[in-house]
Amino acid sequence: MIQIRKRSGDYVDFDAQKIVEAINKAYKDVHFTQKTPDYGKKIADNVYEVATQMDRPLDVEEIQELVEDYLTEYDKLTAKAYIRYRYKRGVMRSCSDEFIRSISEKLQAKNVQNQNANVDEHSFGGRVGEASDEMMKQYALDFCMSDMARNNHLNNEIYIHDLSAYAVGMHNCLSIPFDDLLAKGFNTRQTDVRPANSINTAFQLVAVIF
Repeated sequence: MIQIRKRSGDYVDFDAQKIVEAINKAYKDVHFTQKTPDYGKKIADNVYEVATQMDRPLDVEEIQELVEDYLTEYDKLTAKAYIRYRYKRGVMRSCSDEFIRSISEKLQAKNVQNQNANVDEHSFGGRVGEASDEMMKQYALDFCMSDMARNNHLNNEIYIHDLSAYAVGMHNCLSIPFDDLLAKGFNTRQTDVRPANSINTAFQLVAVIF
C-alpha cells in the first residue's frame, strides 16, 4: 500500500476515493449538475501509478499537484475550480494556524508587552483577557467590516482602535465607512442626506458624520 504524508507529518494509506470525490465536487460546482464525470477514477489511477514509481512517500501537496495536472488535460474548467478550492483551503489553514498561534502566545504569556498599564499579562486575568481580545479582534476582522476596512487595518494604512470591542459596538471615527456614506447618502434620524455631488459638499457631510 502506498503511503502519503499528511501536513501534520502523519502517514496514511493512499485513498483514491478522496481524489475522485474532490474532482466530482469541482465538476458539479462549475457544470451545475449532480452528474459525475467519467474521468475521476482514471485520474486517481494515474496518480496512484506515479506514486508507486516513487522511492519515497508523496506529500499531500504533491498528490494534489498531480491531480491538477491530469485534470487540466480532461477539463480545464473543472481544473480551475479544483485549484480555487485548494487555494481557499490553504488560506483557511494559514489563518487558522496563525490564530491559534496568537491565542496560545497570550495564554502562555510568551510575548508579554503589558500594553495596558493596568493589566499584568503574566497574571491569570491578564492572560485570559489578552486571549479573549485576540479572539474578538479576529472575529471583528472576519465578520464585522468591509474588505476595504479589514485590509486597511492589516496593511497598517488605518489603525482601528479598540478592535477587540468592535463587534459589540465600540466604534471610533476611523471605523466609519465614509466611502459608502458619501456615495450612497445616509439617514441622521431627523432627515435623509443625499450623496455628495461636489468636494465642498462632501467635506461638509464629513463634518455632519463626525
